[in-house]
Amino acid sequence: MTDQALIIQFQNGDSKEGAFTQLLKRHREPVFFQIKKMVLEHADADDIAQAVWIKVWNKLDGFKQESAFSTWLFRVAYNETLNFIAQKKRLNAHNNQNELDHTLEHPSSQNALRETEIQIKLERAIAELPEKQRFVFMLRYYEAFDYEKIASITGTTVGGAKANYHQAVKKMTELLQQA
Repeated sequence: MTDQALIIQFQNGDSKEGAFTQLLKRHREPVFFQIKKMVLEHADADDIAQAVWIKVWNKLDGFKQESAFSTWLFRVAYNETLNFIAQKKRLNAHNNQNELDHTLEHPSSQNALRETEIQIKLERAIAELPEKQRFVFMLRYYEAFDYEKIASITGTTVGGAKANYHQAVKKMTELLQQA
């Protein structure tokens, strides 16, 4: 069953829970991993993902299907993540982006250790990016979304999405060269 059919089923009141459960199962992982890439802490990503799905439940009756469900869903996740980050910054004196706490679990070889070190450097560089650039970078680099979809999710123009990605890549290059 397509997302559209599930949304119609939900909006018509025909087994709302069943339709919503199918949408949740289908989109839970991509939404969670996108959130996790922005906040990095698993517990925070869980909290945000839960808020996203509650908001989707509450707003799905009004979804007009003018865009793809996944685009709308990522937009909700993006906004909830930005709201969470802003709230956390207000509540905490320190910056959430600098809270990368990775533990190395005795890798079995030097290659595994090197790969882990590279991954940590990459995650730290990504965390240094401004929120919007970080999100655009994640959508383009990890999800391989086109600029039109990224613009729709982030509420910018295609040119704005391209500019954010370009600036993110430039900053990432500089940060990784310093590391």
